[in-house]
Amino acid sequence: MALLIEPSVDVAAQVTAEVISSYGARRERVQQMSLADLVAGAVTVNLSAVTSVVAGDMRRVEIITDDHHDLEQLASATWVLAGRGWDVTVLIPCNRVGDAHTSLRSAPCQLQPWWFDEHGVWFGAPETP
Repeated sequence: MALLIEPSVDVAAQVTAEVISSYGARRERVQQMSLADLVAGAVTVNLSAVTSVVAGDMRRVEIITDDHHDLEQLASATWVLAGRGWDVTVLIPCNRVGDAHTSLRSAPCQLQPWWFDEHGVWFGAPETP
């Protein structure tokens, strides 16, 4: 009997790589960081599994989410970052945009949907939650 094994695909890592590539194409310096490291000591929820891309010169943080992240937990991080003078964008899977609008309502961030097709990762227009 043959067993087909499909490798696990880390979609957040693919989206992160595309975001970093996009900044690189514009010659912007960025750094990939755990969101927990970025807001260390300022929030009580565990954000260690959430990746962010930080463009320090632009004071911009892009938080990359997937289907498994608890969106309500991100709200406190957006408030901390905005309070420190960062512009925050939460990159959200297209199928979770409605949930993100509910979970992050009035949070100081933009939501930007992302999705995959046979050509790669695509990003929608930023929205205000």
